[in-house]
Amino acid sequence: MIDWQQQILIVSPFFYLELISTGKANQHLAEAFVADGNGVTVVCSHPLYPEWVPVRSNARIPGMTIVRGGAGVRYPRTMPLRRLKLETWFAFFAAQSVWRLRKKTDVVVSILPPSLFILFLNRLLPKRVRRVAVVHDLQGILAAQEKGFLRRAIIHMIHAVESRAFRSQDVCIFFSGDMARIAQQSYGLDPAKIAVQYPSITLPASYNEIAAAATAHHLDTLFPPEKLHVVYSGALGYKQNSQQLVAFLQAAAERHPEVQFHVFSGGPFYESLRTEYEQRPGPRVLFHPLVAERDLAELYARSAIQIIPQAEGTESAALPSKLPNLLAAGVHLLAICSAGSEVERMIQLAGTGSIAMRWDEELFLMRLKDALEIVRQEPAAARRARVEPMLDQFSIMNMARLATGETATPEDLWSKKREPARETTAAQSEAR
Repeated sequence: MIDWQQQILIVSPFFYLELISTGKANQHLAEAFVADGNGVTVVCSHPLYPEWVPVRSNARIPGMTIVRGGAGVRYPRTMPLRRLKLETWFAFFAAQSVWRLRKKTDVVVSILPPSLFILFLNRLLPKRVRRVAVVHDLQGILAAQEKGFLRRAIIHMIHAVESRAFRSQDVCIFFSGDMARIAQQSYGLDPAKIAVQYPSITLPASYNEIAAAATAHHLDTLFPPEKLHVVYSGALGYKQNSQQLVAFLQAAAERHPEVQFHVFSGGPFYESLRTEYEQRPGPRVLFHPLVAERDLAELYARSAIQIIPQAEGTESAALPSKLPNLLAAGVHLLAICSAGSEVERMIQLAGTGSIAMRWDEELFLMRLKDALEIVRQEPAAARRARVEPMLDQFSIMNMARLATGETATPEDLWSKKREPARETTAAQSEAR
């Protein structure tokens, strides 16, 4: 009989084989629990992103049990109704699964959003079970930025559900300091039950851009070596201000024909934008499906610049989970975000990017010009060397031990007032 340290149950629709970043983050967290000597069970959906069409999967990971559901769920076309469908079916599926497992569980780690399922779990779990929420986004804050009667109605529901969900936990782990502060203010959370842990680095420890490009050639045809490549890779939705983002990239493609501009994504926003732009003559944005996780290192190695967009008003409610990987890879970043946001502070302290502090096309093109000059003169290895002392902030093992109660809240490096390691571009000071 195996003597596990603790039996841990992870609950989230998104897990292994899911292309969305939440699925990858959950996988790495589960693997960290296993590596620390714990028994792990995951309750999740069959993979559904980016098409919102479940694909039945029996994929397994050694050392853990995966319980999947939702293979027959059909999602509506509109995003608010999709979210509602996901919230409701997964809440009932999670409740049924947890009921069967409750007596064999020491810690339940709920990944939010979605959030409704956690209200069911609170009624089912014995009091001895440690309850942990890992919060990727504050949906109540994000939804408040959206328009329309249906969306406003959903805002009130989301806020009420998140409030009860957060306050019912033994600890809430937020992906950024800004999220933790906003959540504490908005939901009246006990500061003693709040922790901050940034998303983890998932690149191999031996990563460097030369090795990554030399050992993997799955993306050769997309990245001709004679060109510089500017890339956006990830979800396209409201948080990314997708319509304006692609419009900026198209304007950049027309101004810089010597550079190729790429969007790697999927889903309804992606399909709509791809249809709109891919038939244009002359220089244009190139659209591709999301890359497999095995190809992320190659993607970063071939990216001269990666775009980090944050829609106005969303900065404090979400932190891009790919940001630690991009910092560790030494990719030059071009962020569109507000002054004082956590993304801006991270990039400025790391000295690895350029910042456009408002959604203005000419400002974006100016910052892009600055960024292109930097990457022509400075190798990624120099940026990686600057970031190296900061990488402990992105420890997946620290996340795992926070969840099990084995470590205290990590120090919030980015919220400290200190001089940046290097000015990211001379033009930043003009934007302030």
